[in-house]
Amino acid sequence: MHQRFWLYCLLFLWLLTQTACVRVTPAPAPTTGRVVLRLWHAWPAAEARVLQTLVDQFNQAYPELQVVLQSRPAVSLPSDVTTAVGEGGGPHLVLIQSHTLGALAQHGVLRSLDDMLSGSELNSLLPTAVGAASISIDGRSVLFGVPITFDTLALYYNRANILQPPSSIEELLLTARALTDRERDPPVWGLAYNLSLDRTIGYLYAFGGRVFDEQGTVVLGSSGREGTERWLTWLSQLYHDEQLLATLDGVLVDRALQAREAIMTIDWAHAQAEYRAIWNDQLGVTPLPAVSDEEGVPQPYVQADVIALNVRLNNPAEQTAAQAFIRFMINVDSQRALLMAGRQPTQLALSLNDTDLVDSVQLAAARAFRLQAQRGLPMPADRIANELVWHTLADMQLSAVRGLLTPEQAVTMADEILRSRIMPP
Repeated sequence: MHQRFWLYCLLFLWLLTQTACVRVTPAPAPTTGRVVLRLWHAWPAAEARVLQTLVDQFNQAYPELQVVLQSRPAVSLPSDVTTAVGEGGGPHLVLIQSHTLGALAQHGVLRSLDDMLSGSELNSLLPTAVGAASISIDGRSVLFGVPITFDTLALYYNRANILQPPSSIEELLLTARALTDRERDPPVWGLAYNLSLDRTIGYLYAFGGRVFDEQGTVVLGSSGREGTERWLTWLSQLYHDEQLLATLDGVLVDRALQAREAIMTIDWAHAQAEYRAIWNDQLGVTPLPAVSDEEGVPQPYVQADVIALNVRLNNPAEQTAAQAFIRFMINVDSQRALLMAGRQPTQLALSLNDTDLVDSVQLAAARAFRLQAQRGLPMPADRIANELVWHTLADMQLSAVRGLLTPEQAVTMADEILRSRIMPP
């Protein structure tokens, strides 16, 4: 018994001496020299892969910096940013649609970017896209996002049926009616047009309508009345034209287009891939037809995908890193990669010549979208425009098109709502 006890003691002492001889190597200290920025986005999978490629290229070009992509649901991205930043966290950068900037800025979660780029750098970008990323505060335009791509409307058509695209509304409608064949089963429509406000408001300005003047005063029912009533009357005529598929039901329009039962339509640039799948290499894209050959150039809204910064981004090293990434995303090579992915680039130094894109159909479409965007208007980003003005105009348009109110009555009612809410006595 005693011998076994001493044997255990000797064994224990031997283990202690062996352990003492083992050299413990400490874990390597974390690298403190690299600046890491998290970027939230909600781009679909195909475009997200291109975005990831660009981020990888940036990280390789700037080994002391690193941008980490994190995908979020598109529908909740603005609210996710608001909540996370409000709790003291959130991403360093966010890639978001420009029309959401107003609400985010009002919640105080975004940093002004007026000091991020030089005047020459901003001037190299599409002006309407820069305008869409700016918000008026106390009468001064403040930049809250740098636009890397844009979106606007154009006329899509099947070149197998139309050799020369229409340049005026009259020509558009004459061509559309001539191509319509309602006797076929299913019928063929020369024009399938979703009459939603976002696809038609550009013609409000083409007909001479106005909602506000240059000072921001509501003029819908005064100096803007005549043109707005002309616009509403025109939309009502399209809606009741039996030779056109012009409807407020977007599902009917999409169904006819997908079934190749329509030859022309008006839609956003982001839908280009869908129409390419329908009409293949016969896809044609052209700016929206004018009201007439002499007047009325449509001014559709220009939306932008912008890079915005967390208001808590106060660290000088992180600010410098963010600035470097923004400049990388608007350089010509990065913008060309976005173009190849089907996004419309904002960098005007990318001349859209034949060497920029091998696909001639996609290149011709990009030229049409840029020309249309240069004629368009920045989509308003402030909260009042998105939550009050837009819904009021949509109700006005719906009531007039369906015949629930006359154009005159619809304009009067909308004008009274806007004046009472925006300019109370």
